[in-house]
Amino acid sequence: MHRIPTKKGQTRSVLIKIRNNDDKSAVMRKRKEMRNGGHRLVDDVTALNTGLMSRLQLHQDIESTWFFNGSVFALTKRQERIKFDLNDNIDTVIREFRAKRN
Repeated sequence: MHRIPTKKGQTRSVLIKIRNNDDKSAVMRKRKEMRNGGHRLVDDVTALNTGLMSRLQLHQDIESTWFFNGSVFALTKRQERIKFDLNDNIDTVIREFRAKRN
């Protein structure tokens, strides 16, 4: 754990690295309680994953996206929860997901 430099007079954020994924998940499940206490917990999402989430948000079939446990997920307008990888073709992944379900 260490503090991140900021401009003078601002509260310095803290970066925490948790080695055990189960522990990280347990901490992240408490986000709402932490927010009510005036603290904010966020995942450190890479620029590539942020770009993927942006592409997904622009897609006509996608309702929402989120980052969980190192992966990007999306909810389609049909309420299908699908995991996406960086180089995926969004239409192809949705089509293959629907083909497997039927």
